[in-house]
Amino acid sequence: MRLYLVGGFFVAVVAALWVRLVQVQYFERDRYRSEAAGQTVVTEEIQPVRGCIFDRDGRPLALNVRKESVYLLPGRVKSPKRVATRASRILGISRREVLAAARSDASFVWLKRQCQLSQSDREALLGLDGVEIRLEHSRLYPYGDLAAKIVGLVDVDNRGRSGVEAAFEDELRGVTGTAKVLRNGRYESDRYYRFVQKVPRDGKHIYLTIDTAVQEIAEDRLERAVSRHGARSGVIIVMDVKTGEILALAESPSPRSRSGSQRADSLWTVRSITHVYEPGSTFKLVTSGALLDLHRISPADTFDAENGKARLGSALIRDPHPYGCISFEDAFAYSSNIAFYKMAEHLEAEEFIKYIRLFGFGERTGIELLGESPGNVTDVDRWSARSKGTIAFGQEIAVTPLQMIAAFAVAANDGAMVLPRLVRGIVDEHSGEVSRSTPVKVRRVVRRATARTLMAFCRRAVVNGTGEKADIDFMMVSGKTGTSQKASARGGYLPGKYVSSFIGFAPHDNPRIVCLIMLDEPTYASRFGGVSCAPEFNSLCRQIANATDVFDGALVADALPAPLDPSGEYRAPNFIRMERSAALEYARKLGCNALCQGDEGRVVAQVPGPGNTMNRDDVIRLVVSDGSPGVPRPTPDLRGLPVRKAKIVAARYGLRCTLVGSGIVRSQNPAPGRQTGQHPVKLYCDAGRAERSGGG
Repeated sequence: MRLYLVGGFFVAVVAALWVRLVQVQYFERDRYRSEAAGQTVVTEEIQPVRGCIFDRDGRPLALNVRKESVYLLPGRVKSPKRVATRASRILGISRREVLAAARSDASFVWLKRQCQLSQSDREALLGLDGVEIRLEHSRLYPYGDLAAKIVGLVDVDNRGRSGVEAAFEDELRGVTGTAKVLRNGRYESDRYYRFVQKVPRDGKHIYLTIDTAVQEIAEDRLERAVSRHGARSGVIIVMDVKTGEILALAESPSPRSRSGSQRADSLWTVRSITHVYEPGSTFKLVTSGALLDLHRISPADTFDAENGKARLGSALIRDPHPYGCISFEDAFAYSSNIAFYKMAEHLEAEEFIKYIRLFGFGERTGIELLGESPGNVTDVDRWSARSKGTIAFGQEIAVTPLQMIAAFAVAANDGAMVLPRLVRGIVDEHSGEVSRSTPVKVRRVVRRATARTLMAFCRRAVVNGTGEKADIDFMMVSGKTGTSQKASARGGYLPGKYVSSFIGFAPHDNPRIVCLIMLDEPTYASRFGGVSCAPEFNSLCRQIANATDVFDGALVADALPAPLDPSGEYRAPNFIRMERSAALEYARKLGCNALCQGDEGRVVAQVPGPGNTMNRDDVIRLVVSDGSPGVPRPTPDLRGLPVRKAKIVAARYGLRCTLVGSGIVRSQNPAPGRQTGQHPVKLYCDAGRAERSGGG
């Protein structure tokens, strides 16, 4: 009986095993095959290389660099304490953090992302149980914090979070690829068992309209202006008048780092397009455009400014300077609020709001960045009895700085509005496709005759109006000043808080750029745009003329005037950066004697220097160089430039610089025009003000 029982037991066990075997091998084979495949063959993503960002001339603003990221597989860690001790020391992180990760139930834990490891550290980490290293792409910004807000930043996973990096995330990111990877019994991948299913497609390259040289000048100028006038913040925008291309957009304060807590800092917001302000007297250009275009008032018509103080209906209007009877043109030049309040009575409310919207207010400009505000334009049915008059001089309306500069460009474009642009083109290296952005005329705003009259008004405001400090001796410029009180969230205005601004054209007779300078809450003494912003426009244009080719061939060529004093002295014209042939033609038109040293290229130095005194019979000696590498060449004139600008100009001529001091270049060795050979140019600097007499 015992034999039968034991035999029966074994038969039952064997039968059960056969039943189970049939169940597994036949009835459930698909499920187990799928589970086995999932454990041995896995799908991994292949990250594409993010596209780069360049300026208008191909200078790199955002590139890629490969970095190493270290991660931990807790299930494979045999000695948590040993791993925590060594990994924390090599990576510079907390031992307690690594130990907690090693003892956790997670299957995957990042220890440190995107770091640089030496060969010895790399080998030491790979020798630890459960520690692995993955190569990842990280962002590199060759120009540091230059144009940081525009370019933006990416997070640790290389996704755009602000600026162009976020606005063009789809184009820059590319398309992720996939690969099948075979793993062994220890769940380790073997590089020889990898099959690429889908090849990744790298991101496209973005070419901006920004000129790094102009951007650097604008940022430097803005920092000085904010400091000099005690402002809370400030903005400088430089735009190409004809194409709408943004050459520079500088804001202060701005982020100084793309790491740590500053990744989430509110300073990354581009306030020139997201924040609004009351424009003040710069808005008088819009009011003037409506009045002139509808033939309601002529430039010679006069109005009583009531000596700077008038009660008009329920409104008490003041002018900063008292005037009596004043013409329309003078009211614009001297910025009389009272006169413009009265002029607005010649416009119907519906007519006025039509022109306000034609100039682009109340709608987004369409700039290629996220978060743009349309501003705040109140509907006519919500206007009070005094709204039309106060809007006429820039109150009761909120605009963005970009809207204001686009509206001013209308005057320089014969009355047509041009779409502001920040992107010049997109290049797909995979397909070879190049998508270029072309200038877009949005609509006609005013007649050509009206636009030319507005330009004449702006010139008058600079020649003998509130913008006199913006005038430049070597180039005709024009523009309009603005001073506005800061509105309070509770209604009314904040006492003692102002926004000063200046918007100008350069050169006036053939505008290349329109520039907006705005300071938020400057000191009380600097509250007027003509006191704070107009001089900064003057300095900005001088530096742009010195260090860039923006104004090349566009400087005024008026003949030298007759002597005004017995000595017959004049201020030397500016020939710096002009082509040799253009410089000689310019000298001929001016009626002065010029002698060129060099056969080809641009003028890099002149004696006497721009703005220095000279007699009519004196000879201006011009030093010309083509900047060819490998040959001795004359040094350009770097005096009066900030160090960063001086180094950029020198680099364009293939020269190296050594610095003595910091700040502004006061002297140089060799002197301008002298041969350098292969020796560096020594620059002697101090922290003084970056200005040159005469704009050279």
